[in-house]
Amino acid sequence: MYDYNNLHKLWQQAHSAGSPTKFVRNQVVFKELMELSPGKTLDIGCGTGEYSIFLAQSGHDVTAFDPSLFAIEKLNAIKNQLPIQSQVNTVENFSSSELFNNIIAIEVIEHIESDRDFLKKIYSLLKKDGSLMISAPATPFLFSEADRVSGHYRRYSYNNFLNILKDSGFINIKITSYGFPILFIYSLIRKFFIDKLLIRYFSVSNNRTTNNKFLFTKCYPFIFYIDKLNKSLWSVGYVAKCCK
Repeated sequence: MYDYNNLHKLWQQAHSAGSPTKFVRNQVVFKELMELSPGKTLDIGCGTGEYSIFLAQSGHDVTAFDPSLFAIEKLNAIKNQLPIQSQVNTVENFSSSELFNNIIAIEVIEHIESDRDFLKKIYSLLKKDGSLMISAPATPFLFSEADRVSGHYRRYSYNNFLNILKDSGFINIKITSYGFPILFIYSLIRKFFIDKLLIRYFSVSNNRTTNNKFLFTKCYPFIFYIDKLNKSLWSVGYVAKCCK
């Protein structure tokens, strides 16, 4: 298994500087999270807890886990008295005596070697009529050095993503594509020209400060206005919502 402690440190530095992909993806993710009915909710691969905290503040009883001790310690430091039960764990080893009303897995499935077993496990943890919200990187052609460094096994085509959810038993599947045209062009430039430079810049060994975002991130709402409309001809990622 990848060293997710170091990966989370690297991601924290990149995201703190202002990740354009995360910015656009979150326009979709938070909109969908707001539509989830409060209940017993599982956040798989929760990271430092951005979505867990939002859900808990919205009335959900949250269980969250991640394989990174670093990430869970960060979550524990900021969750205060919110109803979040957090633990260091993997999806393979996680178990629960109760089923969940909602499960979210944001940018997790691409890290799992057997994505079908992953979805089968999720299905078994979800109540009848429960909701799954799941995201994944899109367009196999965009697979790059950044994907490899991040421990990704794959990126998905729309049909691949839809069919694997269907084959796992999920119904009422709605998939939102995001990231066209600006983010798609940026992803192409990254793949062919600047991935290695960015990875080196944000590497843990550089010990970069993450307190301040770069100035140009303040322009993201304007730069990515069209991308936020989610009218993707070619996608950078997908956010799916479906039911058991």
